Amino acid sequence: MASMIYRFGQMLPIGSMIKKAIAILLVAQLAACSPLAPPVAPLPTPAPALVAAPTPAPTRSPRPLPTQTPTQAPTRTPTATPPPTATSVPITPTATFAPLANTERERIFDQVWTLVRDRYLYPDYRGVDWRAARETFRPRALAAESPEAFYQVMGELIDLLGDDHSRFESPRVVAEQQLRESGQLSYAGIGVNVRDDPAGGLITRLARGGPAEQAGLRARDLILAVGTTPFTDTAAFGPDGPNGVIRGAPGSTVQLTVRSPGGAPRVVLITRQLIPSDAFPPVEAQRLPGTQTGLLTIDTFDRAGLEQLVREQIDRLLKAGSLDGLIIDLRDNQGGMVATMLSTLGLFVDGGSIGVTRGRDARQKQEIPQGQTIPALDGVPIVVLVGDQTVSAAEMFAAGIRVRKRARIVGAPSAGNTENLLAHDLPDGSRLWLAEYAYYLPDGSLLEGRGVQPDRAIDSEWWRFDSLDDPQVQAALSELRVKN
Repeated sequence: MASMIYRFGQMLPIGSMIKKAIAILLVAQLAACSPLAPPVAPLPTPAPALVAAPTPAPTRSPRPLPTQTPTQAPTRTPTATPPPTATSVPITPTATFAPLANTERERIFDQVWTLVRDRYLYPDYRGVDWRAARETFRPRALAAESPEAFYQVMGELIDLLGDDHSRFESPRVVAEQQLRESGQLSYAGIGVNVRDDPAGGLITRLARGGPAEQAGLRARDLILAVGTTPFTDTAAFGPDGPNGVIRGAPGSTVQLTVRSPGGAPRVVLITRQLIPSDAFPPVEAQRLPGTQTGLLTIDTFDRAGLEQLVREQIDRLLKAGSLDGLIIDLRDNQGGMVATMLSTLGLFVDGGSIGVTRGRDARQKQEIPQGQTIPALDGVPIVVLVGDQTVSAAEMFAAGIRVRKRARIVGAPSAGNTENLLAHDLPDGSRLWLAEYAYYLPDGSLLEGRGVQPDRAIDSEWWRFDSLDDPQVQAALSELRVKN
């Protein structure tokens, strides 16, 4: 039997899963929705079938950019900027797949297929003939030429469900995810977060002290080309897109054509380095200039001890004096663990229900813990910012804090992606994330497919602005002034 852990609920020990820390070249994408605390005790998980290989294997970029219409590369010939000196950092070998006997493949396939049959949230499998799927995919899985091909077939099987939430993960992805959750996942690259733009890749955030920052790049700079290929010509970069090409082995260089706001295009050569896991902190806080308002940005609920990081950031703000308002920015928050989300919510709201989660045969109340609020925030008005990249547990946070009448919501509708996933660990170290529960607000309504609707809707490409010029932040400040 597969052992089982619940994502976005209490994370349970996973036996001997990946006891070595594994540094990888690329960060694996996380696109999960919210799970729960377990209704049954998990079974022990056998050790994963992984061995070490000397060559790191590439994975996907954290947020692949959508395909855009190709544009012409800049015609001006810019002057190259010399690259910074490379920092020599050893990279731990990435895990590779061990061979799988047919009996092992049969067992894994049958376990996965049966779990979906018996536990999937939708008894009609969203219109998929699940028995026919077994007849089609089982022979393909058993005949796969390699473990990689086998795991690809398993992923295709789960993708048939088409719910954008359920997924199958290979042992390698599971290992990377564990390191991400513990804050130990590193990658080699230049240290930037990039958003898609019709003209290129807009840099929204830089790793502190990272290669891009050392080379003079700044937030709001636009990447026009990688090498001689326009950034927008995504098909030319292969399956990982331009971000995949920008990343690479430590010590190697990448040439970017970059334009700063109001400036001319220039060529920058950047030496890739190992980017540590804390280069982009999951929580950051600042006082907005000229105000007594704090801006707290929470990028994920998928980090152990996140509520303590939030408390520390708020305490740091309060050392400079009291606050007359707090803006919590969840616009780039892709979700995480429900238990972590509820504990974080408990810093602002002293207990109470935010609704229930229900599956085929069970339901569970979602309760905010009591006695954890930050006293200095008592009576301080709060606004929460949301947008279409606010997903899963982040949506539950926004909905819950409004249900408890503690905050107003500003921005654009959230993603509407709140099905709760349960994780089932398999004997080879792979994992099935399966949508088994749906989140219902206290009035019985669903967020799935609808999202959190803001109290004050502001349609804006907010990432193009500095914090104080951000139209949605300005709207939040206006809401806070009304409250005061």
